[in-house]
Amino acid sequence: MSVALPLFAGLLIGIAPSPTAPHRAPDRAPDRASPVCIAPEYTGTFRLTAARSDGTQPLPAMLLLENIDGCLEATFVTDDRSPAMIDHLSLSGDTLKGSLNVSGNPAQVTFRFSGRSVTGTIVGRHREWRVDGKRTS
Repeated sequence: MSVALPLFAGLLIGIAPSPTAPHRAPDRAPDRASPVCIAPEYTGTFRLTAARSDGTQPLPAMLLLENIDGCLEATFVTDDRSPAMIDHLSLSGDTLKGSLNVSGNPAQVTFRFSGRSVTGTIVGRHREWRVDGKRTS
């Protein structure tokens, strides 16, 4: 009996779950691809007017360009929709390009910066909007 008790205790210890570090949720969803980091050469808030290519249906909007941990983050804000992130950013010289999804349909955006001014286009679903505005901060 004196041998059976330590043997039984050893068996119980061997099958007991080992303590582990507390589970920590990942910083990002594993199925989401990491975005490409674009250096934030242009940052600030830009007050815009977006209008159809023929000048009709003007819509006030804002473009927010932020430096988040050394990477450029872009957000497009209108008064009739929720703010939308501009994804798949690329910067070439003074031209910023990306993808925007404001109304449930993807659109391609292009912004050209010149001093405190910005001009550009939003193209999606066979519609084109012209964008122009000024930096406010």
